[in-house]
Amino acid sequence: MVKKAHLVTGKGGVGKSLFSAALAYHLSLKNSPENQQILLTELSELSFFKDYLNLEQIGYKPTHWKFGIDVAQWSPDECLKEYALHLLKIESLYKLFIENPVSKSLIQVAPGLHELALLGKLTSSPRQHGPPMNYDQIVADSFSTGHFLSLLRAPSALHTAVPFGPMGEQTKSIDAFIRDPSFTEVHLVCLAEELPVTESIELYHQLKSEFGIVSNFYLNKMSDLKVEELDELRGDVKTSLLNVVEAENRARIKLQNAGINWHELPLVASQDVNVLIEKLSERLM
Repeated sequence: MVKKAHLVTGKGGVGKSLFSAALAYHLSLKNSPENQQILLTELSELSFFKDYLNLEQIGYKPTHWKFGIDVAQWSPDECLKEYALHLLKIESLYKLFIENPVSKSLIQVAPGLHELALLGKLTSSPRQHGPPMNYDQIVADSFSTGHFLSLLRAPSALHTAVPFGPMGEQTKSIDAFIRDPSFTEVHLVCLAEELPVTESIELYHQLKSEFGIVSNFYLNKMSDLKVEELDELRGDVKTSLLNVVEAENRARIKLQNAGINWHELPLVASQDVNVLIEKLSERLM
């Protein structure tokens, strides 16, 4: 049974997908691989992991990557289909009730239903509602900052609209698990740049005030340079590196002033995927 779900978010381009892979790798090493099974999944129509991790294929059905880690790609339609087939048992009934033109049109326009399908899948194991998932932890490479809030708000919004019956019970249960810190952890990845830092701070406080979630905050691709180390340099190189150091220090000050604890992840000078993942996982340890 899934004991914990890790949701990774951040502004586009900050490295959250690479972080997600490193986090899954880190979790697989915390305990012996035979005791810790990890599912790394991306909530995206276009796969990042297929080419990046050199996988032959990736889809809704998990593909083995390494150690105790499988990789999958979840789409809302596939999540809905799996859940409906689990309830109806017979595929012909599923096609009759779900894949007819009227139902498909309603599903496409229903606000929040796609987000609910994803969170329903994510929380299905501890809720014991749906097909079994034989993993200990899930790492979800999730949506960027703005869409991420919409994702988490979907169960509560739909519960408000339909508070009774099976739909009301399920949305209430999903929302409860999302807010439960013993099950859900949010990892907020950010670069030491003004706009990503500002947006990430806003999201951090919004998650805390609205959901009671205290996110793990990461400054990614940090150079760890010091001003005094650049004294012997000259010209444009020194200017560029000084700008990097100053930006990193400004980011630290903003986070400190916002009352946020953060972790720093290094800028790894390698294009080797395995080296990048291993170095980041070491810092997570």
